Amino acid sequence: MTAGSRGAGPAPVRGRQRYSGRAKGRANQTVLQRRYVIALLSALLLAALGCASEPGLDKEKFAGLDRTAQELKAMIASGRGCEVPDALLERLAAGTAVLKGRTASQAELDLLAAYTNLAAVTRDGLFLCRSRDHLTSFKFVPKGRIYMTQELDPIVERYDLPTERHVYKPTGVHWRSISTDAIGTVWKKAGVLIRHIEVMQKYS
Repeated sequence: MTAGSRGAGPAPVRGRQRYSGRAKGRANQTVLQRRYVIALLSALLLAALGCASEPGLDKEKFAGLDRTAQELKAMIASGRGCEVPDALLERLAAGTAVLKGRTASQAELDLLAAYTNLAAVTRDGLFLCRSRDHLTSFKFVPKGRIYMTQELDPIVERYDLPTERHVYKPTGVHWRSISTDAIGTVWKKAGVLIRHIEVMQKYS
């Protein structure tokens, strides 16, 4: 065997090794791509099954609360928010209490939370109305203002109501007041909540 033939022998082997390495790389890449596609399809399928298995909104379950909310809506729209009877607030509170732990879907849970919020806002509105009626009898309270008691502090904070500071001249005692317009602010919030509830019922 000549020196030339000995040098030429190994070259084809290295070529086949390089080809084999590239082929294995492409094969591994294809396997990874297939696994990724399978994983993605599995995730999409599970998500679809989850959406399909999620119960909808049982509107009949909330029928009583809906009627009460519509009564409240009519009174607020006619400017009679302060005339809302205690019985209406009691129906809202009792209706939400009965449904706690009985929601079957996220839609029902969200709707119950909205009704619970509405009951709380209605309670705040009525409390402001009564504070106006009871405390404006004090002669030192300016017209259009409500004397602020400690019980009103949480309401003022919740709705970010502006306050005014005063001094009772005979004693030098400082006190605060809020505008009677605050009542309208709270009833407006109740109206927004009712519209939100209506949208939830329509599209759930």
